[in-house]
Amino acid sequence: MFFREGQKGATLLGRRWLRELFFEDWALKLLALLIALGLWYAVTGQRAPATVRLRNVPLFFVLPSDMEISNDPREQVEVTLRGGRRALEAIKAGDLVVNFDASSYRPGERMVRLTPQNVTLELPEEVSAASVAVERIEPATVPLRLERRIEREVEVKVQFEGQPPPNFSVVGGQPKPATIRVRGPESLVNALPHALTETISLDSRSESFTVAHAAIDIPERKIVPLETVVDVIVNIEEERLDKVLPGVAVRLAETGDGRAARPALASVTLRGPRSIVGALRPADISLVLAAQDGTLQPRLFLPPNLQGRVELLSTAPANFSISK
Repeated sequence: MFFREGQKGATLLGRRWLRELFFEDWALKLLALLIALGLWYAVTGQRAPATVRLRNVPLFFVLPSDMEISNDPREQVEVTLRGGRRALEAIKAGDLVVNFDASSYRPGERMVRLTPQNVTLELPEEVSAASVAVERIEPATVPLRLERRIEREVEVKVQFEGQPPPNFSVVGGQPKPATIRVRGPESLVNALPHALTETISLDSRSESFTVAHAAIDIPERKIVPLETVVDVIVNIEEERLDKVLPGVAVRLAETGDGRAARPALASVTLRGPRSIVGALRPADISLVLAAQDGTLQPRLFLPPNLQGRVELLSTAPANFSISK
């Protein structure tokens, strides 16, 4: 009797416990279950192996100390990485660098094979190298041309753009120093005819001027100038004009003794800046005769502000004498 009553009481207690377990506060218990499942999925999901493909990953070659690359190999590759999802999500293409060690290579044409075993990765600081591995690199081969690095001295040439105003022209661009040393792959350095300066504008320039620290501009980027700037002296002159002036007075350098130059007038041919020579008139100048080596040599006499700017090319007549 007592046994049956005890068994019945245990059955009722079990039913009450199950009812409380499943039906009382069921919404709160369901939420807790969902949270637990979400945490479990997040933890196991982040640890599960995954792969990611990254495009435009920089490729860097470690070279022998005395060599350089003379061709244009690929600078970016596509890399497939394998590792934990959290580690892979922390890596972007710009954060990753693929290094290939070519330090044991000799000069010549080489076909480099990129494999997971012969490259190393530069990873973000927060990503452990043990958490990711290279699965594939595309392209798998890259042509590479290695050459000796040499230095050579080359001439500097000045680059101009634009034009001076009408009647003016450039008569010279002088770089200082006139030569510089350059460094790079042997074939490229030996083929370089000269080094150019940055482009210097001539627009509206009617006087000589100097450009300080003009940059050296070598189109071949594999060649490095060891002197990166030069000074450039640009000489600009007005267009020169030849002009014949008749009836120019002729006189002696020394006067007062009654002697005079014969003939008293001559025709002269002058050369000088157009604005000056074009405005000259016979009355503005004269010829002065001075004895030299037994002959009379004519010298052009100009106003003080024109001294040294006008050249005497010839006279007619060519010979002069002195009347007594």
